[in-house]
Amino acid sequence: MDDQTATRSRTNSDFLVAHGERARSDAERQRIYAKLKDAIVTGTFGEDGRLPTERALAEHFGTARNTIRKTMSMLAEEGLIERHVGRGTFVARASQTRADAPAEEYNLAELLEARLLFEPNIPDLVVERATDDDIALMEAYLAEMHSARSWREFKEAKYCLHLAIVRATHNRFMSFVFEQIVASRRRAQWGRPGGHPSPVAAVREAAYRDNARIVDALKAGEAEAAREAIRSYLIHTLAMASSN
Repeated sequence: MDDQTATRSRTNSDFLVAHGERARSDAERQRIYAKLKDAIVTGTFGEDGRLPTERALAEHFGTARNTIRKTMSMLAEEGLIERHVGRGTFVARASQTRADAPAEEYNLAELLEARLLFEPNIPDLVVERATDDDIALMEAYLAEMHSARSWREFKEAKYCLHLAIVRATHNRFMSFVFEQIVASRRRAQWGRPGGHPSPVAAVREAAYRDNARIVDALKAGEAEAAREAIRSYLIHTLAMASSN
């Protein structure tokens, strides 16, 4: 290998490393953005709507403060939060949707039936429109689901994964519909008939395999395979919920 070829090879390698690091950074920022947005629209930050400090959020998510700062800028640009010098950061009034919550919460079977009506039909849009960041976000949530240490962490990661899939359609109405499903499950404290206090290994492993098939099919651009994987997963989950 001559000097010119070696130099070109190192340059290409450096470019790929830099691109990979940038993609991971973007995916991390999108993951944190999605979690904070979900917490905002479901009223997680309480009556006063005050968010934790950037330092506290950085420690919570295990990331750099610069990543949190960029994420907060994204939320502010969308009008989801308001920053007040000397007071802190608060949820924008228009973002609080708790007043729209139903008097009686939807049960799990009702939500799964609704999901069966539209989720198996979204892979075509995802395959057509999903970006590399969308796929990276799905894979990040899949990994979180697999490593979850509590039932709540497991359910949060699983629903966030499916929300990331729906958002990859880049259809705002579909995203809004699924955000309401997630909000309902959060209000119910992730309750489940015959609920589990922690993610039983067999339950977590089976769910991970099922969802990995969905993500792998979407990543490969195989809409039909993703459709069947989603339908199979939801039917199995509905059967389990209905049997308890």
